[in-house]
Amino acid sequence: MKETGNYLKKLINTFEGDLFTDYLTRTLYATDASAYKELPAGVALPKNNTDIKLLINYAKEKGLTLIPRAAGTSLAGQVVGNGL
Repeated sequence: MKETGNYLKKLINTFEGDLFTDYLTRTLYATDASAYKELPAGVALPKNNTDIKLLINYAKEKGLTLIPRAAGTSLAGQVVGNGL
C-alpha cells in the first residue's frame, strides 16, 4: 500500500464529498468502541452515489479496502483498518 497518499491526491480531483488524509482525522477514525486501533489510509465522506462508485473503483484499482462506518460503536473492531 505504498504511496497511498499520492493515490488519494489523484482521487480528490473528481471526488465531490470530503476526503481527508491528514493525521488528526485519520487518528480520530483509527478506533471504535473496541480495544482495536489501526490508522486508515484516509477518511472519505461521499456526497452522492457517484462518489461511492468512484471510491469503489478507486479502491479496486489500488488494492485498498473500503471500511463502511456509522457511529463507530463496534465492540469487535469491524470499522477499523488500514483502508479508506
